[in-house]
Amino acid sequence: MDRIVKCVVLVCLVGVPLCKGINILCLMGVPSPSHHIWNRVLMEALASRGYNLTIVSPDVEKVQKPNLTYIHLEEVYHTIHDGDTAIDFYEMAQQNLVTSMFTFYEYAYSLCEGVMRSKGLDTILNYPDNFKFDLVLYDFTCGPCLMGLYDKFGQPPLIGVTAFNIPPYTVDFIGGHKYPAYIPYYTLTYDTDMTFFQRLENLFIYTVDYFYRNYYYIPKTDEMLRRMPVFRDGPYLGDLDRKMKLMLVNSHHSVDFPEPIPQNMIQVGGLQIIPPKPLSAEIEEFIKNSKKGAILFSLGTNVLSSDLGEERIEMFLEAIEKFPDYNFLWKFEADQTKYKIPKNLMMRKFLPQNDILANPRTKLFITHAGLLSTHEATWHGVPMVGIPFIADQYRNLEKSLRAGVAERLIVWTLTTDKIVQTVRKVLENPSYRTKMREKSALFRDQPEKPLERALWWIDWCLRHPEAETIQSPTLRLGLWKSELYDVKIFVILAAVAVFLGVKRVFSVLTGTNKSHIKHKKKVN
Repeated sequence: MDRIVKCVVLVCLVGVPLCKGINILCLMGVPSPSHHIWNRVLMEALASRGYNLTIVSPDVEKVQKPNLTYIHLEEVYHTIHDGDTAIDFYEMAQQNLVTSMFTFYEYAYSLCEGVMRSKGLDTILNYPDNFKFDLVLYDFTCGPCLMGLYDKFGQPPLIGVTAFNIPPYTVDFIGGHKYPAYIPYYTLTYDTDMTFFQRLENLFIYTVDYFYRNYYYIPKTDEMLRRMPVFRDGPYLGDLDRKMKLMLVNSHHSVDFPEPIPQNMIQVGGLQIIPPKPLSAEIEEFIKNSKKGAILFSLGTNVLSSDLGEERIEMFLEAIEKFPDYNFLWKFEADQTKYKIPKNLMMRKFLPQNDILANPRTKLFITHAGLLSTHEATWHGVPMVGIPFIADQYRNLEKSLRAGVAERLIVWTLTTDKIVQTVRKVLENPSYRTKMREKSALFRDQPEKPLERALWWIDWCLRHPEAETIQSPTLRLGLWKSELYDVKIFVILAAVAVFLGVKRVFSVLTGTNKSHIKHKKKVN
């Protein structure tokens, strides 16, 4: 009996998983199905360990699994896509650098309006304030709109998560340093070795983002939330973001830029990639019947294939017909009956992307170059043809182009011939697949799976909720001290003072010497 007790105590102290009965609040306010896919894998893994998760989100599952309780923010997608604050992603794709950054924050304002209009917010607000949550998971990608709930439940240990790589504002939450000298802003396509003017532009957009976010966007979001009486007297939202103990980011060196990170930023890039499930008989047979293999075509979850427009859709249909030896699978969300579908094409509103990419007969992925899609293609060793639209998609694709694992199509200049030539180039040149296999080997070569690493660190935070040993001191020091601006200015001023002092002494000495020479001439 004593041995059993000791084993139970040992598991609860240092083992994985922890003892059951843990309640976790998940603040997942980002209205993006791709973010939900990433977050869902993490949340379902925690639920399978016996943790109880309450998930506040605009995305919900039709079939809810044990230990998962979804609270639906039902108005968020409406405000983003259809309401008076709707965002046009195609318009965003054509904007310049600064304007697209502002549009991103408009997107965040819209989601916050949707949150405040949702009955789901009333549901979670009706929970008693003393309801015990042991941990909060918070998708911080689109701002602190839901962080009033974190304060409502007593500010338990907070872990930030994001499927959006390593955003520039992570340093505002957990400290550390972001160096514009070699880390391009997420909408730029530059490499780490930038020219002087590229670095100047990069520094400019980082600076604009920092000041706009901290001195306009967050204060405005805070003001929006205080319109609700329940949040009127709460702490400033910008201060709550800085309570994070840990941050889980969707990043890995094989795909993303290497950069210095604090110890409490945990890289779990590819967390959503789970062992593939068997394909349906229909899809399996369709892929199997292709002479040379299959090609997957998907533009993700935010920009829909149906939004390409009739002319571009017809271009792709004509191009697909020119590859009879390959069978194409196209995730196409709208009505397909009005199109003449080639025999080698299957169009479906949903396709299991990870499972299809894992199939050895999948030879190419035509993609929007979103981060999750890029990670999945890399993991499974499938070369790409990228058609980027917004945000980090341009940078993701640019890195793939430089690695020799992808080619690019520009949506605004598409023609049938360009599609055919680009697809054929990747299919017929074996170097793309060879280089992608090399990247895949780098991505897979990890001491544990990304999901396992994320779960271990969440358990670590539960075991040590008060630990501060891995937190960066830069938040406490502030930007002025942590970047040594005071020391640098002192050194510069000291150098100037020494220079002026030496110059003055030299001037006095040379002046005295000249006077002495003139005096000698007069005497003579």
